[in-house]
Amino acid sequence: MTGAPARADAPSSARLHVAVCTDGVFPHAMGGMQRHSRLLVEHLARTGRVELTVLHPHAPGIFHGLPHVREVALPPIDTQRLYLRELWRYSKQTAAALRQVEPDVILSQGFSVWADVDRFKDKLVFHPHGLEMFQGLTRKERAMGWPFRLLVRHLARRARFTISLGGKLTGILHAIGSRGVAVIPNAVEVPGAPSAGTPPPGPVRFLFVGRFAFNKGIDVLMKVAQRLADTQVPALFQLAGDGPLLQQYKATGLPANVELLGRVDDDLLFRLYAESDCFVLPTRFEGMPTVVLEAMARACPVVVSDVGATADQVVDGTTGLLLPPGDEEALYQGLLRFCRMDPAQRRAMGLAGHAWARERFDWPQVAQEFLSLFGQVRK
Repeated sequence: MTGAPARADAPSSARLHVAVCTDGVFPHAMGGMQRHSRLLVEHLARTGRVELTVLHPHAPGIFHGLPHVREVALPPIDTQRLYLRELWRYSKQTAAALRQVEPDVILSQGFSVWADVDRFKDKLVFHPHGLEMFQGLTRKERAMGWPFRLLVRHLARRARFTISLGGKLTGILHAIGSRGVAVIPNAVEVPGAPSAGTPPPGPVRFLFVGRFAFNKGIDVLMKVAQRLADTQVPALFQLAGDGPLLQQYKATGLPANVELLGRVDDDLLFRLYAESDCFVLPTRFEGMPTVVLEAMARACPVVVSDVGATADQVVDGTTGLLLPPGDEEALYQGLLRFCRMDPAQRRAMGLAGHAWARERFDWPQVAQEFLSLFGQVRK
């Protein structure tokens, strides 16, 4: 993993002691929050300005070789048992470890710090990430999210700061009575120069990366792909990922312009970004999707729904297009507009996205924002 060169270490007495509490670290645990935990620790350590204690459920050694990083292993969550009960048990283990560690600042990734929260509240930064439990569309999704909404309110009203990824998520946190809200976006490692890769000649290549699930708008994307095929618009849709709807589409058949790639590793994914004309994510609800940032970092224009914090990611019309969620006609018109652009226009949009990602979402920049927030907590 790359990043800015490490700064000279601050004197030991000047370094903040930060405890990062997480229920998993990539690649030992998969998911956006787990990847965020790993990269945040790595980039904070490189600043030389913090002492880090990372509480996680894996064997120590994940961060071997990084300066001023200590690891504390906790018993993991048992995914075969009731999830909320396991979260509570894990948070009790976290609380016991924190009483021993006595950090200046505590960062809770998700619900890792729950038990005994009143003991820690004045030094606690709570990061709930995408707030999907407040964005469910169906009655079933809202019912399943109810206990988690209560838990977010409980923690956000106590923590010194709750982190918003931006956009509409900030309003949600203010509405539930959060004690303090700090806006810090997700981040990616942005290459210093835009990708030199160019889409091959032929149809306009659209890339989707994500779960094959209702909330990702995969059904809307399939309908739009079929409409473009029916009207003989030269477009190719490459879909990477897995999920509950994948077998359904395999069984019922795909539009002729859709190609399924399955799960892809990072090397192939980054090449796909560079070789695609456009990244498209018609999601119905989201936090701040990292895949959109990854596409922009590799100079790939984006078309994404205006949900969660995506309005902070995409400068509409400059780096990509923002569309209403779940709107088939809007997505059709947006992709048709994109197909009618000449390659120079699409390239200009991609370069603008790379510049915006470099300015706002590069990991060294975002790590500095965390450091600034931690400094406010310590005061």
